[in-house]
Amino acid sequence: MSQTDITILVLMVIAAVVSAGSFSAIVRYLFEHGLADPNDRKPNILAFYKQFIAHTKKQMGRIGNAFWVHIVFAAVFILVGVGYTIYRWVLPLL
Repeated sequence: MSQTDITILVLMVIAAVVSAGSFSAIVRYLFEHGLADPNDRKPNILAFYKQFIAHTKKQMGRIGNAFWVHIVFAAVFILVGVGYTIYRWVLPLL
């Protein structure tokens, strides 16, 4: 494993932790405001997003920051992972 591999993995771990933390903030917000059932056996994550967006937009006039943080860091995680996989494993084969 090279230093670049380790750096990319650390970046992905940080992005995953921040994304998970911000999703936790979204869910906690929904639970505290009675907008989601914490005892639901099959939660619909898309419904969480829609409910959070609708409620924060209605309350504050804009979408809550937790949603934007979650989206940005989830995108960083995915794009870094896919990009580095292509760079490291696919391009050398061409």
